[in-house]
Amino acid sequence: MLLSAIIFSLLGAGPVFSRDIRFSVASYNVENLFDLKTAGTEYPEYMPNGPFGWNKAVQSIKVSHIARSIHDLDADIICLEEIESAQALEDLKKALEATGAGYPYSAIADGKPTTVRCAVLSRFPIIEKKEVTVPGKKSRSILWVTLDISGRHLIVFVNHWKSKNGPESARMPYAETLQKVLSRLPPHCDYILAGDFNENYNEFSTILLNRRLNDTNGVTGINRVLKTVQGGRLVDENALIHGTKAGLHYNLWLELREKRRWSILFFGKKGTPDSIILPKSMYDDRGISYLDNSFDKFDPEFLFSCGDIFRWQLANSGRGRHLGRGYSDHLPVFACFTTRPFEEARGFMSCDPGLKNTTIAGLYESKTGAVNLKLNDCTVIFRNRNNAVIKEKNGRAIYIYKTASKLRAGRCYDIIVTRLNRHFGNMEITAIKKAIDTGRSENPQNYWIKIKTRANLSDPALINEVVGRCTGIYKNGFLHTKKGRFPIYFSNPALRPAENNRITIMHARISCHRIPELVVERADQVSLEP
Repeated sequence: MLLSAIIFSLLGAGPVFSRDIRFSVASYNVENLFDLKTAGTEYPEYMPNGPFGWNKAVQSIKVSHIARSIHDLDADIICLEEIESAQALEDLKKALEATGAGYPYSAIADGKPTTVRCAVLSRFPIIEKKEVTVPGKKSRSILWVTLDISGRHLIVFVNHWKSKNGPESARMPYAETLQKVLSRLPPHCDYILAGDFNENYNEFSTILLNRRLNDTNGVTGINRVLKTVQGGRLVDENALIHGTKAGLHYNLWLELREKRRWSILFFGKKGTPDSIILPKSMYDDRGISYLDNSFDKFDPEFLFSCGDIFRWQLANSGRGRHLGRGYSDHLPVFACFTTRPFEEARGFMSCDPGLKNTTIAGLYESKTGAVNLKLNDCTVIFRNRNNAVIKEKNGRAIYIYKTASKLRAGRCYDIIVTRLNRHFGNMEITAIKKAIDTGRSENPQNYWIKIKTRANLSDPALINEVVGRCTGIYKNGFLHTKKGRFPIYFSNPALRPAENNRITIMHARISCHRIPELVVERADQVSLEP
């Protein structure tokens, strides 16, 4: 991201502002990033060199994994939750510097001895840091930082409210304390509310389904107190842009289609505890403005394991030793901002609006949702109705879902991808802007692969590949071969053979629906053997 500095006029009349600085702000609950010093407030499993195996080697893995996420996210300002200490934050900064993603400015809410804290990393100068103390001995402070965005001031409030182990009344003090601070800010002050609020963007609706949480008669901090609801409905951008009521806030989750509104998976249940919430001042013609429709979650493939968020792993269902694998149980969320006046937009907006060249492997490392990426010289190696599999020579394969009607098997294309989706463990292209025939043809069979073992089928790098030929006995949903048994799924039940038949599967796609499996979609992909 380009960070513009203040340019002073030769006459000394004050700063001359750049026409348009675009920058991104993200929030990421990193799930317990601890240091290796004993402070007396650690969770038992994070005691340095204790029985759970939290030692230098394991801590280094955890730090490097979080650094990778932040490096690839590439936000200019990142709000962090569950940082134990200034030392843990410094460890993360050093790891980021090693990746080339330096953040020269940082702050942490360490004025109160809580187990974990809120923090900020920034590429912009932090000119003031405050802590908003929330009533309660174990309550985490809200971090207040004021940043200099090329001469303009932006306040960011980083929140980590009480978890849903407790009822709504445990989170209300956070909302009420924060709202008191907001009510004292000057008019037109530019600020952002970000963090892990441990409440859904529509908590006023979801809380009614949970008696254990609802001890406030349906009143919620994120909705009623912070005024993201008006007249029984969620505040939308129109209410901020054209409305006259003061103090309203807009939760950016509303910018995404409902199926995409989640940043955690808790026992299969999706939630939106991580939010970026904006006031009316971010929709005016002064100071800093929101870049409309730029909000999204960051969800590249490496943050997932076969459809589930790849959280930091401990043995025995989270009660045992650290395994040195995983990232966090939350996905980052981000939004972009500008020093230009606010402008309403129809489509997705980006901090970096230019078309980028990438590879299919690069798509797997990308966030899902709206993108603007170009693939070069990809071959269609399988086609079924409006679906297809494309692959690069000596590269990876990916599935195109319901948007491949103009592609022909065996032809090579340059493709502009505009939307990616993850269905269970499968990365899919779900929208393309243009497919340009390069004039080349390839034999699809030259791109098909062989599977040697069950472990080979489970290799994440082989998701969406096409298997050339495999013969065995079909039984109980598996193809039993000399090389092992392979789960097999028939998208049309009429294609499923009788039990104990010897069959040959041809050009079947490797997919992942809870477990890796072979997918048969057409009649010519299966034949009975004598």
